Amino acid sequence: MLRGTDVPRERIRLTQNQDDAVGRASEHLARALNELYKAAAAEAGVSREDLARDRAALQELAQRLEAELAEEKQQRAQLAGQLTNLAGSLDRLVTHLHGLSQLMAELLERLASPASPLAEAAPVAVPEPAFQPGGEGIALSVSSVPGFQALMDFQKALIAMEQVNSASVERFQEGDSRIQVQLSAPLTADAIAAALTSATGHACVVEESRPELMRLRLKVVS
Repeated sequence: MLRGTDVPRERIRLTQNQDDAVGRASEHLARALNELYKAAAAEAGVSREDLARDRAALQELAQRLEAELAEEKQQRAQLAGQLTNLAGSLDRLVTHLHGLSQLMAELLERLASPASPLAEAAPVAVPEPAFQPGGEGIALSVSSVPGFQALMDFQKALIAMEQVNSASVERFQEGDSRIQVQLSAPLTADAIAAALTSATGHACVVEESRPELMRLRLKVVS
């Protein structure tokens, strides 16, 4: 991770060293000027009043210089504090970006990896189309009927269903029969085959189911 605070802190130390050096230089300058004025006054025979005025002016200059240095030092301290806060904010931002990049990498890795069998969505079961009531009813064909009595049992079993209004035998020849079934409620082909098998004991399977044409074909299997 980037170290955003190293450079500002180093700058703060350099600024403090520079302030100390400038302060010491100003003190030396004031002291040297004071000695210079004393020597010049002694050689030229300057009066004490003139020397006092010059010394006061020199002290005022030194105080002004110190005030300016103090103000500049304060400004630099404020700037250093702002730089420190900025460095902390940069550190937090870099940390946040690093965590975000890791999260994005994990997400991309998950998207790129093949889905496991357990993660695959289960196939959606499509409901079986149902025959609807109305019209001429279902044209039900039953093949391989073992006899007339079995056909009568099929008719009774159909009439006994609560979704059936009526069941009329229209044809029976050589084991093939046709029954016209009127419904009172929707009914699926598998439900009809299961009801006939349960009621008669003759196993019936669906050979063809066309609810849109109201046509159903069952076969009796041994």
